[in-house]
Amino acid sequence: MKTLGLFVFIDALGWEVLRRHPEFLADLAPERKPLETILGYSSACDPSIISGLTPSQHKLWSSYYYLPGGGSPFAWTRLLGFLPAPVTSRARVRHYLSKLVRKVCGIRGYFQLYNVPFRLLPLFHYAEWKRIWEPGGLPQGTSIFDMLSAAGRSWYAHDSGKNDEGKLADLHLALERGEIPLAYISLGKLDALMHAEGTQTPKVGEVLSWYDARIRELMESARRTYDDVQLYVFTDHGMHDIHTGYDLQKDVASLGLRFGTDYVAFYDSTMGRFWSLNANAKTQLESLLSSHPMGRILPDEELRSLGVYFADAQYGDMVFLMNSGVQIAPSFMGRKAIAGMHGFHPSDPDSKAMICSNCPLPPSLARIEQIFGLMCQTVAMPPPPGRAVP
Repeated sequence: MKTLGLFVFIDALGWEVLRRHPEFLADLAPERKPLETILGYSSACDPSIISGLTPSQHKLWSSYYYLPGGGSPFAWTRLLGFLPAPVTSRARVRHYLSKLVRKVCGIRGYFQLYNVPFRLLPLFHYAEWKRIWEPGGLPQGTSIFDMLSAAGRSWYAHDSGKNDEGKLADLHLALERGEIPLAYISLGKLDALMHAEGTQTPKVGEVLSWYDARIRELMESARRTYDDVQLYVFTDHGMHDIHTGYDLQKDVASLGLRFGTDYVAFYDSTMGRFWSLNANAKTQLESLLSSHPMGRILPDEELRSLGVYFADAQYGDMVFLMNSGVQIAPSFMGRKAIAGMHGFHPSDPDSKAMICSNCPLPPSLARIEQIFGLMCQTVAMPPPPGRAVP
């Protein structure tokens, strides 16, 4: 019997959004439930889904991290700091500069400069250096693609450089050949829309209708060449509507500490991650952030429970998380607050991920990293010991 595991990842289609659109795949994938996400962004969640490991285990959390003592692969980008800021701050210019930096550095994974200042970029390293959708893509641990490769089996994984239409066209061709036991496709149109317009725009329903039609077409293609098609449609996190943009960098700068001498910080959209380079800086940062009205410092115990604690402080020795709906703006990811953002605390309802399927979902399935176990099940391969499985 020829079986296909069809895993369709729709970026940011969280449980709350799905709940407001119950008609989405209602008859095709009636089994559905919320899933706990991981603190962070897709850079943390995606590797966990394909490996069954937490970021503490596979070592991918946020995109950038401080590299003490020099040796950054971005040292040469100091030259770009002489370009005028009104030019380099434009999204299109940053996009093309990202392509240049990616090529010069030999980065094969997903890469964007975002709004990281060129004068500070040489202090940092980049986490997703390799493409995670192929064997050897994780810094530590193995993914479902490592397992399939070791067993001499084929699969389909999307090309991150293509848009949704291009990825779908590629997958249709792969399904027609009927040679893969597992297909994994990540679709990003909904995520882009909700970043730009929030979760309440009527366009969300339109995009979901488009996805509904495309997934039904995939199922038709698959059923022509496979006897059994096990469909799983899921996401990595939800989306929060942003009501406040807040300049956390300004507050930290008011302390008078020297960036790169007293401390280093990376300002993600929803988190400030800090490395204290002396005791005075640590004391002042803790004093400022421990009573800050816009967020809170996450203690090590909580980071451990969330699977994002790093004993070597790779991603910061202090993590400050913004309150739900409050975005750091300007940040190293963008100059202005936008309509929708993720990366807030996993316990918030808007953070919840989801999964829906044409197969019964295990009662114990509760977290996104357990999706890895479903992939192992569809290809009849036992998961390695210690992995999150339902």
